[in-house]
Amino acid sequence: MSSIFKSLKPSDYTVTPFPAYYQYQYTYVSGSQSNSTDIDVLYGEKFITSSNTTRYPNPTYDLFSSVIQTFYSAIPYTAYGIKSGSSFIPQDRIQVFSITQDVYGEKVLPGSFTLTLNTSKSYDDAKGNLIVSSSGTGSVAGIIFYDKGVVIVQSVAYGSLTAGQQTTGVLDNRGIYIASGSSIEINFSSSITLYENSYKVKLEPTEFLYGFNNPSANNVIIPESGSFSGSVTRPKDLMVTTSMASFSGSRPVLLPYVTTIGFYNDNNELLMVAKPSVPIQRTTDIAQTFIVRYDT
Repeated sequence: MSSIFKSLKPSDYTVTPFPAYYQYQYTYVSGSQSNSTDIDVLYGEKFITSSNTTRYPNPTYDLFSSVIQTFYSAIPYTAYGIKSGSSFIPQDRIQVFSITQDVYGEKVLPGSFTLTLNTSKSYDDAKGNLIVSSSGTGSVAGIIFYDKGVVIVQSVAYGSLTAGQQTTGVLDNRGIYIASGSSIEINFSSSITLYENSYKVKLEPTEFLYGFNNPSANNVIIPESGSFSGSVTRPKDLMVTTSMASFSGSRPVLLPYVTTIGFYNDNNELLMVAKPSVPIQRTTDIAQTFIVRYDT
């Protein structure tokens, strides 16, 4: 069996980017062993000689130092997707929420991140600020680095809390304190760019008008004139017009159906197959254009 190919031009191929988003919701319970590994919730503290008794190495000091060196060095905030309106600078102690990249994708969608603790809620203002308020006029209590999936919130000192806050935790304009057993709801949307690949396959009226190249499928001769009647049993006849079942007059035109479009490389190796939802019959009076799309 021979094969028939049609070459595609560069102009027949286009790529269109479009953003895609997915909403996530997590519940983090302080001290629980069953929290999702998609988000780490960590505590960092600045080392102060006069007040800290535990010396280095210490994970809390290391975390605080790493945050300052990474996000608050001479590198401009804009390098991390933060606009100039950001005003948060960590003081002494911080709470860090770190999302894995396979979850947040290319970045956390600006304006989508919220933290909820007890009845208090914080949100990001799409400029990198984490604000504790639902009215839009609250205080800045933290910062979010969208393209790193990192949220830094000021941690409230234990000694400044009431007895009830020390037990249940608190989220207010001072920042956040996570008590043992506190339940925190974390919401955000991930963002990733998908690419729609589009191929335009144009068939002229004179192209691909024969459904089979196998001679055994064409072993019945149809006369140019005269009459023909009988049942249709050949495989090829299932791909032509129903007029083949009962013929009178000049020879009818074979009109195969397009059921599969295969894409090959220069070595005639099959790379991709596209199928229409229903077979599409070929035409002999106008060109047919098939648009094949897939996402990457």
